[in-house]
Amino acid sequence: MNANNSFQSGQNSQQALSNFNYKDYVKWGAIACAVFILVFCGLLLTRSNESALAFLVKWKSALESGEIDKYDELWGKNARNKINAGYQHTAQLFKEQLDIDVDIRDAENRTRNDPQGKDYLRIEEIPIWIHAPGEPLLQSRTLTIARTGIIQRRWKLVRDEVDSEEIATHIPEFDSDNVDTSQQSIDSPVAPLVLEWKKALETQDQKKYTSLWDKSARKKQRKNYTLAIGHISQELEVDLSQAEYKAIAYSKTKHLVENINVSVYSGGTFIETHSRQLTIEKKGFFIRKWRIINDEMGDDYITEPPISQNDPLVDEPVTEESVGGIFNGDAPLDTQLKVSQILGKWQQAWEDKDLDTYMSLYAEKALITRVTVRGDRETSTFLTKKQLRQKMKRLNLGYAGIQVKISNLIINGDRAVADAEFLQEFKGMPASGSRPAYSDIGTKKLDLMIDPADGYWKIYSETWSRYKEVPMYPKN
Repeated sequence: MNANNSFQSGQNSQQALSNFNYKDYVKWGAIACAVFILVFCGLLLTRSNESALAFLVKWKSALESGEIDKYDELWGKNARNKINAGYQHTAQLFKEQLDIDVDIRDAENRTRNDPQGKDYLRIEEIPIWIHAPGEPLLQSRTLTIARTGIIQRRWKLVRDEVDSEEIATHIPEFDSDNVDTSQQSIDSPVAPLVLEWKKALETQDQKKYTSLWDKSARKKQRKNYTLAIGHISQELEVDLSQAEYKAIAYSKTKHLVENINVSVYSGGTFIETHSRQLTIEKKGFFIRKWRIINDEMGDDYITEPPISQNDPLVDEPVTEESVGGIFNGDAPLDTQLKVSQILGKWQQAWEDKDLDTYMSLYAEKALITRVTVRGDRETSTFLTKKQLRQKMKRLNLGYAGIQVKISNLIINGDRAVADAEFLQEFKGMPASGSRPAYSDIGTKKLDLMIDPADGYWKIYSETWSRYKEVPMYPKN
């Protein structure tokens, strides 16, 4: 009897243990599944992809910066040490401290899938100009890039090949506004989307533009979306050079991109420029992507490219008669005459669109302030000499004719330093008609010094302020 009871008790204990183990397995299995799902969802939520164009912008910026560390960061692990990777050739250019210009315009049209796999791309025939001693060189490059990472999907260099090299017969003027290569844009997570938005506008790709929007946001911002769609049918040029990328306070998923200038052309003739502001947010549950939730168009239009306030030039000196009969200011007469000659040359070159002469009057380290006017709002932009050249080039293309009038000139200073202040009237003339497409009146101030390098008077700084109501100045 006792034996039977012991046997029965053993069976019950084994059954209880079996039941306990089964329930325990189910519980811990459920916990493991929950953890796996949470980790998997977390990976999807935080996953981000870098576009090939965004990588190309970083590559261009690294080469033009002259900093080899930036170039090294673009390479995949151990890739630059492989035979025929092409790393050493570029590293030598950095070692020799040679200036490099890179042209990545239309690079997307020369991007191909690489046979190595779906995560590989080839970007072919990228021209770069090397300012070597003696004759400048023109190279054609082909990049092979590979997408790496699980969560942060980033492109890395695998090869940087020199396809050809020859003496450059000319070095073109690059429009730096075509692609924004500022550090701010490179660091912003929404920069790739902004580049896609720019391309959609400039290629008049309505389908692509629509795909960049969040679906629900298109309904909420129907007015702005419809207005933007209407503009896509026009010839547009997007200027990202002054764009400001800002993360919205107290939000980890929203960004603003402000101060984007969009110029409208018709058959190559400039029509107007307006400002745009993008609001971008990361959308989606499992697959998180940056999407436009608003595309606001500025209420004020300017009928001139973003660089409306530019300076004059004249082949003849600004004469006493042209400024009222006598010279004003405390500068010595010799300085008055020399500065007036510089202003005359500056004015004439501007009107003649003689860019080389115009730029020769500025010192290499000149600081130029340009002012864009929209309604009653003035926005100042500070330019280097190189940036000024690009802005003036675009301005010259915007008008069939340019007229600049100088009056009420005052020159103060001594025999080596002077400042010239005057009333400037600017008119940009269209291809047909006598009425200007754009005009403004304001006070221009130029600071000039004798350049110790060559002994010539040069412009070192420049400012401009607009008259909202311009008084009529009597002649002296």
